[in-house]
Amino acid sequence: MRREGAVLLERVHERELLEAAVRRAHRGNGGMVVLEGAAGLGKTSLLRGAREDAADLGFGILHARGCELERDFPWTVVRQLFECFLDGGHHGEGRNPMAGPAALAGGIFDYGQAGTRTGPAVEEQLYAALHGLYWLCRNLAERQPLLLVIDDAQWADAASLRFVSYLANRLDDAPILVVLTTSPAEEAAHRDLLRTACAAPLAELVTLSELTPDAVRQLTAETLGDTPDESFAEACHTLTGGNPQHLLELLREAERAGIAPVASDVPRIHRLAPGRAAQGVRRRLDRLPDRAIALARAVAVLRGQAEPQHCARVAGLDEAGASEAAGVLRDAGLLASGTPYAFNRPVIRQVVYEGMPARLRNAAHRAAAECLSTDPATVVPAAEHLCRTDPGPDRWAADVLRAASSRLVGQGDPRSAARYLRRAMGELSAHETDASFWAELGAAELRAHEPTAVECLTEALHRRPRPDLERAIRLDLAQALAAAGRPDEAAETLSGHTSAGGSQLWALGAVLHRLFATTQAPCPSGPHVEDRATLCAHAAAEALSRGRPLHRVARLSAAAVAGGARLGPHDVELPPASIAAWVLAQSGDPISAERVLSEVIAAASRAGHLLASATAESLRAMVLLDTGRITEAADAARSLLGRTGAKDLETVHVPLATAVLVHCMIEQDRAGEAADLLARQGLADGLHDGAVYLPVRVARGRLFAALGRTREAVREFLDCRRLAQKGPWRHSCATGGWFVDGVRALALGVGESAARTLAFDEVKRASSLGAAQPLAAALCAYGEIVGGDKGIRRMEQADHLLAELPLPLDRARVLLALGGALRRGGDRSGARQRLTAAAELARGCGAESLENAAHAELRLTGARPAPATSKDAAALTPAEQRVADKASEGLTNKEIAQALFITVKTVEWHLGQAYSKLGIRKRSELARALTPVDAVPAPLRHSA
Repeated sequence: MRREGAVLLERVHERELLEAAVRRAHRGNGGMVVLEGAAGLGKTSLLRGAREDAADLGFGILHARGCELERDFPWTVVRQLFECFLDGGHHGEGRNPMAGPAALAGGIFDYGQAGTRTGPAVEEQLYAALHGLYWLCRNLAERQPLLLVIDDAQWADAASLRFVSYLANRLDDAPILVVLTTSPAEEAAHRDLLRTACAAPLAELVTLSELTPDAVRQLTAETLGDTPDESFAEACHTLTGGNPQHLLELLREAERAGIAPVASDVPRIHRLAPGRAAQGVRRRLDRLPDRAIALARAVAVLRGQAEPQHCARVAGLDEAGASEAAGVLRDAGLLASGTPYAFNRPVIRQVVYEGMPARLRNAAHRAAAECLSTDPATVVPAAEHLCRTDPGPDRWAADVLRAASSRLVGQGDPRSAARYLRRAMGELSAHETDASFWAELGAAELRAHEPTAVECLTEALHRRPRPDLERAIRLDLAQALAAAGRPDEAAETLSGHTSAGGSQLWALGAVLHRLFATTQAPCPSGPHVEDRATLCAHAAAEALSRGRPLHRVARLSAAAVAGGARLGPHDVELPPASIAAWVLAQSGDPISAERVLSEVIAAASRAGHLLASATAESLRAMVLLDTGRITEAADAARSLLGRTGAKDLETVHVPLATAVLVHCMIEQDRAGEAADLLARQGLADGLHDGAVYLPVRVARGRLFAALGRTREAVREFLDCRRLAQKGPWRHSCATGGWFVDGVRALALGVGESAARTLAFDEVKRASSLGAAQPLAAALCAYGEIVGGDKGIRRMEQADHLLAELPLPLDRARVLLALGGALRRGGDRSGARQRLTAAAELARGCGAESLENAAHAELRLTGARPAPATSKDAAALTPAEQRVADKASEGLTNKEIAQALFITVKTVEWHLGQAYSKLGIRKRSELARALTPVDAVPAPLRHSA
């Protein structure tokens, strides 16, 4: 599985030092080398290498190892060194190595003498024995150089250490080399003697360090056979502290568990505890006094909140006793310095925590919750500790869990909030779970997209809440029912209550009617709404739906946000500011729309309005797509969809974000992935006829066309048009860039006559509305189906409409169609100009499919364009370029995310895109690939 000597990574200096010492001893200049370092850092492997070098030069090699259980017996290590050699009679020719002064050491190997010598001459006898051993080494070295190897010298007996010290001071003219290893983390019984030996003038002390992150990454790649993700390599380094032996054990465990070196498997590797490392921790813990073990358990339970005062309380110690116990743990190499208390390595925490009896662990978590619940900043960790205790009737615990839940909803983690509330239910009796409790649980589950929200909110409504709470419950219940595919019940929940419920209940009823109604019935009437922003936003949406003049629509939507993007007191998916922003985008002002949506997202984040934030983010993704920022739009949509599952409530942002991501994938020439996405989201078929699903239908139609499924594409596009004419949004502007695809599919599937009629009708409808984007799309489609000079004039008119708007993707489509028409009409020069501009615009947007089509048309004109997917830095979008530059400088994904104020997931996506475009596979190739390139001509693009 791994190459031999893998643990010798980053040990070149130590290896060279040992080789030099062996060569000096071979020349008659003896010495001693001491390798110091914790277990697993490669000391034994270095010893093995020194023995191999010495054997190659003809050394005699004697080896011994200190043992913790034998360190109280005299001469244990000395006897290991010499007895096999002497008893085996390996004297060879020449004099007996025990001859002369060496005979003074004979008593050490005379096992017939019981016990140890005592009496007034004991020091003289010890000196004589040491002198005899020295001469024994000299006699052995007369025939061949001698290497004495002592592993784990910290556990050697006192007499043997005296011998090492005696010998180390007399090696300067002898071909004798002594190499020993020691671990400072272990408690040596004879530490003073060991230090004295290591301080000899001829001794060289080498302290081994942990592996660097680069070495950990290399060893991980060699062991698992694949280059690890940055986060995976970082986790391996953190878990093992750079200890090569522990790293190899961890990687073996990972391989057995089927863990791959990818970011998604990082949580799994954190749960592994290599056996040898865990055994070493247990051995150290067994030697500690009870107070130190109690403190270690408190640190293991408290984890990141292990402040000294909290640890003392959980451990049942006073502050002085806790401080003393912390010192003991640090001396044992288990606890890091500083506060809050933390273990040196995660494996220590695992061993300590898993070794706690269940009763003690339960009590410790309860004590930890009591400590942390007094501070609002740590009420969430307190609730997490309560979730690890046995449930029981406890009002205090329920109050802590509810407080933590409220805080988590504000922090954007409703799923954990709902979990805490469900646990709080176990701490309360049936009559204590009043309407407010069920309302909180239902609200958290709705924002976590959990289907059980409907049941909880219905239960809250049945418990006769006070009027203000009832309004909040009805708002949440209506949104939950709509997201569960029950829009009629959602409308019924609001029916009859808007007159006394204020503007938010009426506004939500209007939103649900516009999103889910399938007829042209008027919007439900409501009270006199005094909020001007609400009135203007809904009036703008109604005016747009009914095809009123565009300047009137724009004026109403601008008035709705004139005072800023304000939110109501209760969290709803589409507050007036979001509606106004959508209308602005459809009215040809995406820049203002994006600004308003960014303000909504910021305000919602501050207020903890998760529903409003998610929908605003999905609408912003649509604006990003419209303005040609395909990669950013895809990132935003993917991030939103990553928060929900296939069985979750389908709140408004889900179909919107899905539609955006499908469009992005089509533009990126990834239609197959787009089809898989629709299937995963459960949006491949069987959609409600309401407007909320119109963007998905449009995206599906484009996808069918891209996949060559013309009949399905025609059916989807005609359904979109039929539903738009039937519903209360018959003048919807959702016919932007897709309309050309729809007309083409209709021409192929039904006939050119039907396609021409559809395009002409759309030109008239869009002209009456006055919005440039749908009118340009209709003109382009009509011009393409009509053909000839008349068709070219219509497409040129479409290009003129878009020239001053920040809609590069739409303009690239028009220029592509216009270039193709000019080519077919014989104007190759004009065609090349338009097609080159289309290719450049498409490249700037990241629309690979559109760029490929432009290049294909260019080749038909006789031009030889560069490949659409050129492997150079010019192919990168600005966002990809920024991330790639940071990565090439050596920054980790986490550091890049912090530097650019984006998420780690966004960094991973941009790097993946950059690797593909640059034609590389590894991070180390970025610096070479990001070479300067000649400037490319600016696309024919105008700012708004």
